[in-house]
Amino acid sequence: MNTPTTDAAADLVRRLDAAVDAPNDGARCQQIRDALEWGAARADELLTPELARPDAEHYARRLLHNDPAGRYSAVLMIWNPQQHTPLHDHSGSWCVECVYRGRIRVDSYERTANLCSTTGVWDFEKRETIHAGVGESGALIPPFEYHVIANDEDEVAVTLHVYGGEMVQCTKFEPAATGGFKAEVCSLSYTD
Repeated sequence: MNTPTTDAAADLVRRLDAAVDAPNDGARCQQIRDALEWGAARADELLTPELARPDAEHYARRLLHNDPAGRYSAVLMIWNPQQHTPLHDHSGSWCVECVYRGRIRVDSYERTANLCSTTGVWDFEKRETIHAGVGESGALIPPFEYHVIANDEDEVAVTLHVYGGEMVQCTKFEPAATGGFKAEVCSLSYTD
């Protein structure tokens, strides 16, 4: 989808278009956070029932806007209770995330050892856990890009993620039987 479906979504896209022109990742992410927080206050106007519909099998991922110039994409994620991502990266791209409905938990990790070329296992250490509610946002700027997002609550949560470009793949890290985390590159798709 390149055409926002509501007036509030169109206003948000205009704000994001202006924000991504900031001179560096830090300033860009702060301006995007400001835009997303503005949008969170208008979530009921922005989120159509179709966009905010959860998926019973896994968290839903719906494209809100893909910048025609390729500078960013805005992706809604809809989380049923107890749905979560695996530990994953953002393929070296910056990202800003904001809660539009409900609450989420974000566990941030830091890679503590290099990839072992013979076993493909990485080591990580959990650095921080944040519980975020409506209007709260955060940014990931590589090399700080490893995290898990979860909905531990009893109601549906909706988050909006803005990526530097379109994130079509990432590396997920599943616990390995021998310790550490096994890396696997996976393709990302959107939910119908």
